[in-house]
Amino acid sequence: MSRTVGPYRDVATIRVEGAYELCEGLDESGRPVQILTLGSTSSKDPARRGLLSDTVAWAYATAGPEDAPIMVADLDAEQPYVVVLLDSRLRGADRIMDRLLSLGPATGPLPVGPAAVAQRAAHQLAAAQRSAAPASPAGPANPSSPPVSPNARGTTSAQLSPPVLIITAPKRRSQLLPILIGIGSVVLILALVIGAWILWSASGSDEASGDTGGEAPDTAEVDREAEAPADAGEEPAPVDQMPQWDPEAPAERVGGTLFESGEATQTIAYENWPFAFKVPGEYRCEDQGQVAVCTADEGDSKLTVGWDVCPDDCRRGSREPLRSALPYQPMQELQDGDIGVSERNQVFPRWRGSLSVFVSSADGSFHAWATADVDAERSDEAWQVFNDVLNQSLAKED
Repeated sequence: MSRTVGPYRDVATIRVEGAYELCEGLDESGRPVQILTLGSTSSKDPARRGLLSDTVAWAYATAGPEDAPIMVADLDAEQPYVVVLLDSRLRGADRIMDRLLSLGPATGPLPVGPAAVAQRAAHQLAAAQRSAAPASPAGPANPSSPPVSPNARGTTSAQLSPPVLIITAPKRRSQLLPILIGIGSVVLILALVIGAWILWSASGSDEASGDTGGEAPDTAEVDREAEAPADAGEEPAPVDQMPQWDPEAPAERVGGTLFESGEATQTIAYENWPFAFKVPGEYRCEDQGQVAVCTADEGDSKLTVGWDVCPDDCRRGSREPLRSALPYQPMQELQDGDIGVSERNQVFPRWRGSLSVFVSSADGSFHAWATADVDAERSDEAWQVFNDVLNQSLAKED
């Protein structure tokens, strides 16, 4: 039975998958459209709304000439929805619903925590194998696509993050050799001291045995002499595990600007982290193990920075599960895949993005990452944090 929904008439439901409802109808101009929306109950689930927003951003980013244009997307409404032109020759809103179903269960609460990351990585890997390739940069422009980001300067699709020329960071000389030289010097000095004491003791014993009128050497004095080299060989105190922000780190950018000297910033450093980083002064950060959550605007703007131990020396096969677990896919890869970055600004007034960096250092390989979901006016601050995490991580390379 058809009905009228807002400006759309003759609306009829054609498909229901748990929390998602797909309808067809006519817009004010009489054009046939498809309307994809969340159910009234699911609309109150922030995780479900966030998944719909990410999927709509994915639809914008991967739209090609064979896909119907997105006409309206109101993701902040009480019951969020997206409207796609209905054309039998083009793929419509079904591809958005199929993407949603591939990223999580259609009903019930979405999983959270480590299980959600693992499940999302598995869903995204399977979805990537089934999804169509993104449109060619040379293809016709999609009239419904959102405006191009001012940071976009590459040759890939305008919805992807901008390709920025990355100059290979200068390799820092390893600190291992000076440490080994210092330890070797200490061992050599101790060996010389102990050897000299043994020779001196043997010489003194020979003289004492040859002199019948002499007294035996004082045993307590010899014991005190023997203790001296042992004290010199004590192990040094444990090395402080608190990372330091490196002012000599590279000055590369994946977009936006870098922090300038004199800006109101604060350095965030947590014990056993491989790197420290800076955030604007008004952000408040909370340590959650290997994740730091920094918020401003009473929690409305959020920057998340973290790191993972990279197995198998960060080879290509071990990188994909770590990088694909981040939001705002797909990501643009730079420097032979060592760096990945993405941004989403289609849903005004929000700016969202992800950064992924793989680093091999003398202390082991690790994956540094950052995500942002901030007010659009804070987008340059988010780029500054992304660039700082990138450069402080690169400074740890061998």
